[in-house]
Amino acid sequence: MYRVFKSLGLFCVALVAMSQPSEADWQRFRGPNGTGIGESDVPTTFDADTNLQWKLELPGRGISSPIVVGDNVFVTCYSGYGMGDNQGELEDLKRHLVCVDRKTGKTRWTKTVAAKMPEDEFRPPGVTTHGYASNTPASDGTHVYAFFGKSGVYAFDMDGNEVWNQSVGSEPSNKGFGSAASPIVHGDSVIVNAADESLSVVWLDKTTGKEKFRAEGDGLGECWTTPIVVSDQEATYVIVSVIGEVWGLDNKDGKLGWYANGVNARNAQVSAVPGDDGIIYATGEEAVAIRVGGDGDISETNTVWEGRVRPRYATPVVLNGHLFSVSGSVIECLDAKTGERVFQERLPSAAQGSDKDESDTEKADAPENGADGRRGGPPTGAGGGRGGRGGGRGGGGGDDFASPVVAKEKIYITTNAGIVHVVAAKPEYTLIASNDMTFDKSGFGGTPAISDGNLFLRSNTHLYCIGNDE
Repeated sequence: MYRVFKSLGLFCVALVAMSQPSEADWQRFRGPNGTGIGESDVPTTFDADTNLQWKLELPGRGISSPIVVGDNVFVTCYSGYGMGDNQGELEDLKRHLVCVDRKTGKTRWTKTVAAKMPEDEFRPPGVTTHGYASNTPASDGTHVYAFFGKSGVYAFDMDGNEVWNQSVGSEPSNKGFGSAASPIVHGDSVIVNAADESLSVVWLDKTTGKEKFRAEGDGLGECWTTPIVVSDQEATYVIVSVIGEVWGLDNKDGKLGWYANGVNARNAQVSAVPGDDGIIYATGEEAVAIRVGGDGDISETNTVWEGRVRPRYATPVVLNGHLFSVSGSVIECLDAKTGERVFQERLPSAAQGSDKDESDTEKADAPENGADGRRGGPPTGAGGGRGGRGGGRGGGGGDDFASPVVAKEKIYITTNAGIVHVVAAKPEYTLIASNDMTFDKSGFGGTPAISDGNLFLRSNTHLYCIGNDE
């Protein structure tokens, strides 16, 4: 049974792009409010010899994404255990937050945090799919916030001084899949999807780290999505995509303002993304467009369309009235207003230039939907109870985890193998380039960051800066 919440009414909704103090900054997972859209242009062609400004070997592995704050690039990684070499003990696991000079590629400082026990073991089919550094840091321009799962949330100033740390839960992961959701900053709060740690979404005071409130619910089981923030005329909501639903949590107290039927999925791995006209999109084994706002169950009143698109891990981008989704080698384009498919194409499996023959691109078969989804319970707001955890999660070391990003209406699609495809963000499929970074064999699981003419790309072991050679 769902709780009844105070009626907010249905209003004309406007999405608000949050936490975007500078066009040059990329301060959270997928940049401004999780849209994946950058303001500056970046090179369309690059490789080991072209437009590669610098590369930096990191002190560990990871698939988290880099963020950019002023002249600093931040990225997380882990070491000591789970490195794929069958060495080390779980107690040796450490996480690192690395601050890099964006112009020179030199390390400014590194902060190391020993893992708090007990931690999930490195064994299949769990943490081996992604490791122990999958949570992208976030910043408000003054501090940087790193979420290290059961080891807690850490705040550092720009000089690397620890300001505070705070636990958000330490429950064992279901099936040992580990932590992956990324924190965000909004107003005076650091907001963390701590589903894997405590079946909660937690608001922390960004200055002190003190917990303000949390929303708890068994529907957060098997949920690794990163929140976005939207507003209507009545309230500001933290949007979380969970198994089978999308939740709008009131930012003032964490209570559930509204919910809608979402993706019919076995797990929640693809974050919601904001579009135009007050609409958000949730994708997974299906896709749904929802108009934000209302009270309680808004499925019938606010669902704009439901369709078929299935990114396994990658969050789509919405631009110029179209939704672009990537799953493995398949890119799909949907009309964002209707959900109708505009095109579906298979990307090249190896680096090929934009002059490739059109016959090299074969039509992709329509993805098949997976198992029936499982609806969990809603959040109970501060002080509520919890239930059990949800379904299972698949995946393997060769999966493509990176989400597409956009620079000047060009979509950058990073594969785990190290091919970065560039596709025009238009309703006609146009492959501009396929860039070969496969000289790095460690794998590319992180989503790139775009900032002031540069593309920052991380592999499991290195950080790269792409920019125009001069």
